[in-house]
Amino acid sequence: MKIINARSNTLYIDRFIALGSQAWCILGANRSGIEAFFRLVSGEGTDITADQLERPENFGVISFKEQQALYEAELRADDTDFLDRIDPGTPARSFLRDIDHHSSLIEAFAMTPCLDKGYRQLSTGQARKLLLLSQITNGMSGLAIQAPYEGLDPQSRKELDTALCHLHRQKVLLVLFVHNQEDIPSWCTHAGVMVKGRLTLQGPREAVMMSLEKEWHKASADFQVSARRLPGGQIPEPVKPEQTELVCLNQGAAGYGGQKIFQGLTLTLLQGDHTLITGPNGSGKSTLLQMITGDHPACYQNDLRIFGIQRGSGESVWELKKHMGIVSSELQRNYYVPGNTISCIISGLFDSIGVYRPYTRQQEHQAMAWLERLGMPEKAGLPFRDLSYADQRLVLIARALIKLPRLLVLDEPTQGMDELNRMAVLDFLEDVAREKISTLLYVSHRRDEFRDFFGQHLQMGDYCVSDHCGELY
Repeated sequence: MKIINARSNTLYIDRFIALGSQAWCILGANRSGIEAFFRLVSGEGTDITADQLERPENFGVISFKEQQALYEAELRADDTDFLDRIDPGTPARSFLRDIDHHSSLIEAFAMTPCLDKGYRQLSTGQARKLLLLSQITNGMSGLAIQAPYEGLDPQSRKELDTALCHLHRQKVLLVLFVHNQEDIPSWCTHAGVMVKGRLTLQGPREAVMMSLEKEWHKASADFQVSARRLPGGQIPEPVKPEQTELVCLNQGAAGYGGQKIFQGLTLTLLQGDHTLITGPNGSGKSTLLQMITGDHPACYQNDLRIFGIQRGSGESVWELKKHMGIVSSELQRNYYVPGNTISCIISGLFDSIGVYRPYTRQQEHQAMAWLERLGMPEKAGLPFRDLSYADQRLVLIARALIKLPRLLVLDEPTQGMDELNRMAVLDFLEDVAREKISTLLYVSHRRDEFRDFFGQHLQMGDYCVSDHCGELY
């Protein structure tokens, strides 16, 4: 790969050369220009000019955009409505070519037991590895990979890291794009650092790491989320007594395709009981949240009360959701309707994906106040789907909070963010907790997100009934 004098409004790459025997890792904060650089390397930078741009033949791309496209294709092919069971999705083996020839590679990815699972039965880590295998078994000689470790628990990160190292040893050119220092693999041969659209450091990994601390401080200095201040003009409702019950699950269980994911789970969440949920990929964390939000059929099959109302008693799910704010990868994937950023935030007031009714000037001002707080007022009119993955996640946090919900359900809300943005979001959520605006139910894989304001910690792995159980998403 060779890039000479690449230029756009946000990117200025003088020279970048990656040889087939090398493994590169590019580090950059969310607004460092790393998104534009990834688009250039992946062949999608149509707005970027270059004196010379050479990409290897059979060069593959693993990106949030590619994952979204696959998700939407699976959604269109979902036959659940015509079956007497939930459609598990396309079998994993259907994504691969010449499985017998690549059996050792599939084994190295720890994916052999998953070949007969449907795509929707795979955990986050398994789906990520399947995309990698799909590219390699289809003859790709190199890969550009966007944020490969995002959303993975420590064990899944280790497995994926081992698999990527295996590809490197097979002389597959790898160019990884990451937002956090800890995501730079020890086995990569070269590294680069993006600062304000420029590749300010690049070269052998050891040399770059020696100079990284000073350069990374500059790269992360201009982060966008300002903590410690709620947008003006929003006054929370009076706080109800602390002992108000929000969630009560008694000996809960859930599964997929006849296979149990977890069982015997009891959870009581009172107002002010900010709760952290952890556990490995596939232990049912997202499934539990979907039960609570009413987006999984198991909510009707369990002894479950939400806001004191027994599920399955004829209640309206929309009446319950009026008091919830939700941020999840599933919502982000599902939010593919046309609409701009400001309308996405406003849609949180109506609990809809998209806005289908007139909204008031006051509601628009509320949404703009959140955008200003995110440092994104200039993006109000941009299509939500055109934002970067991290900016979409920030907008969805604003969408969840605009109605100041009693229960704020957050499934890895900082996914795709650089370190300072993650810390700023957590600082802000700490203020939400301290000011008793919402009660937080928070899923995370990251140890540095374990904050003191979490009064409860639920470890989902303690209730998982199978080593290979898969989450719905």
